[in-house]
Amino acid sequence: MRLAVTTALDPDRAERDAAERVASTYGWPSAPREGRPLAEVAARCDVDSLLVLGARRVTLWADGVERLWAPGMGELRLKRLMSGERTTRDGLLDAADLQPGDAVLDATLGLGMDALVAAGAVGPGGTVVGLEASPVLAAMASEGFRRHGAEAARRIAVVATDADAFFGRTAARSFDVVLFDPMFRHAKAQGGGFDLVREFGDPGPLTAERLFQARHVARRWVVVKDGAPGPDLARLGLTPLPSARGARRLYARVAPL
Repeated sequence: MRLAVTTALDPDRAERDAAERVASTYGWPSAPREGRPLAEVAARCDVDSLLVLGARRVTLWADGVERLWAPGMGELRLKRLMSGERTTRDGLLDAADLQPGDAVLDATLGLGMDALVAAGAVGPGGTVVGLEASPVLAAMASEGFRRHGAEAARRIAVVATDADAFFGRTAARSFDVVLFDPMFRHAKAQGGGFDLVREFGDPGPLTAERLFQARHVARRWVVVKDGAPGPDLARLGLTPLPSARGARRLYARVAPL
């Protein structure tokens, strides 16, 4: 992918500065919009994709189509959490049992749906670090969180790296809970943001070695999500937590080392 960073059609100085900052951070060219259509911007700088940063929106333009960053169901799940409405169970929150002040590592960030919910659960005294090996997804999530209206989004730090590299330089017991969600590899996880994650995310499965490394940096437990009937959990020898009949997602907890 040949990608450049640009702005909305009529940017202010802050939007232009943001585009320059992101381009410098990820080593991408910055392409001034100057009132031109996105296709013309891309042609002028000889790229096939554009990360478009507006005051309130982050989109990826490719093949003539703009796709919007959004936390998907994470938005509704966060609203339910912050309103105290738990009539609808949240499988991640039940499995992770996050506490105010926790430090959480989301090792498969994607577009940040689970990270946003986790940030709400840990509260103002907590932190969430999200790892994303794809620079495109990392940039979209990071800039999306900057523009998100929820205070919880400010507690998420996005790191553009793969989990193995991060674990290799992280001290033991640095995080209370580590989260893994490799669900997007499965065909049934389609539509919306899943399309972006499936296109740009790391398609590799969670390995036993990576899980072992995660147990080193966790203080309380590692939580692994899987789609029912749980093929990845079975492959890793993990036992799902009890769930409702017909649940589409399963979770397992793994103790730290």
